[in-house]
Amino acid sequence: MNKLILLLLIFVLVISCQTNKMKIVEKEKINLNGNWEYLGYGKAKTFGDSIVKSYHISTAGNVRTSDNSSEDFFNYYTVDTLSNDTILLKDGVKTFKLVRSNNNFDEKVNEKLANDPRYNFEILWNTFNEQYVYFEERNIDWKSIYKQYEPQIHAHTKPIELFLIFEKMIGEIDDGHISINLPDELEEDYENQTASNTTEDEEDVPGGLEKKVKNLILEKHVESVKSYNQGELKWGMINDDISYIQTSNMISWANYPIADSLSKKQFWKEWWGYLNKADNHHEDVANGTRFIMDSIIKTIEHSKACIIDLRFNGGGFDDVSIEILNHFVQVKTDICTKKVRFAEGFTEKEMMSLTPSKNTYRGKLYILTSHETASAAELLVLGSKEIPNSKSIGSTTEGVFSDILHKKLPNGWTYGLSNMVYQSLGGISYEEIGINADYELKYPSKSKEFYEYLITDLEDGDDAIKKVVELVKSE
Repeated sequence: MNKLILLLLIFVLVISCQTNKMKIVEKEKINLNGNWEYLGYGKAKTFGDSIVKSYHISTAGNVRTSDNSSEDFFNYYTVDTLSNDTILLKDGVKTFKLVRSNNNFDEKVNEKLANDPRYNFEILWNTFNEQYVYFEERNIDWKSIYKQYEPQIHAHTKPIELFLIFEKMIGEIDDGHISINLPDELEEDYENQTASNTTEDEEDVPGGLEKKVKNLILEKHVESVKSYNQGELKWGMINDDISYIQTSNMISWANYPIADSLSKKQFWKEWWGYLNKADNHHEDVANGTRFIMDSIIKTIEHSKACIIDLRFNGGGFDDVSIEILNHFVQVKTDICTKKVRFAEGFTEKEMMSLTPSKNTYRGKLYILTSHETASAAELLVLGSKEIPNSKSIGSTTEGVFSDILHKKLPNGWTYGLSNMVYQSLGGISYEEIGINADYELKYPSKSKEFYEYLITDLEDGDDAIKKVVELVKSE
């Protein structure tokens, strides 16, 4: 009987090995050359033997964006061939699904109209119409917007006039992830056009106020402060039981060989130089986050609780948030789903999960939030909801979750919009409404008022940190 079982096991293993070999052979047979369209994103690619062409596509027309050598392209992306007609492009924590297409994307590229104001307007409006995902949540009638702005544009509309119209039109949506970048050649004209209309915004934060607040928190509460990458990340101990991490963004985490003795300006000039030349900057940022978090966890592992202060964090790369949270889970943990607008619906949901790091923190986790907490920082807040012994303290986050979908107009101008929906495991989207704190401190939502509030609050100690101290003592 035992021999029979052994023979059956051997047979199963042999068949399994043969099947895997067949899959490898089939994968090697797949030829990527040809035209491929993203599911969602309004993008496409044409693979050749040595060149990969990229396009932004819409019903109004296509825009050629860039040509890359096949070597550079495959150094940047991980390509998983699912079949002759479907591939996945992986870029850090992002995954894009592409399907083979019979379309010739060059045919809808109209270079003769590249600088035509009306043509650029049609491309911009239609791209939002087909890709932007939050018209309903933000109470926007996009067709009405078309009727309002289209008559303002004619064949002789000057570039600066066109830019100002575009800026005002997309500004109607009031989404922190929407922008249009001012071309260098229009900077002087833009300043002249807007100078008379420039008034001090009530929400503008006076120079140095944010830095002053963050430094006061450290001076008031944190011992033996350590820093990383010119102080963009700082950490230390509140007391023997509570550790503290303060991070200003989810971008500047890549660990490049740059002397910390350089001036701040020179340091970041070199840092961005490394990032822009990287084979894959998402990978560099994730590796840098893993490196520094491993170091931090070793220094705080004996504390009972850890505070991550995200009150001044406007976001950046999801890769950073995921890597940080990987250091606070003991088992693989699903945290949320995301989906992309596609045609009249969405792509299938993609699960985002945490995988425990080699060095993990076992104490309690407290996340400090405010209305300044946005984008990738909000992903960290959302993910922390699935971690046992984790609580948030502060006020509701900003509510801008979607990755920025970067686009290019025929005239070369670049812009960005929101095309992705993040949802909790319970199916809730916090776009526009933000995530409430478990312990509400009712911070002002306007930036200037928020920082001024904290300046006053810090006179007798940070209420958020004092709340953590109180909770830890009561355990």
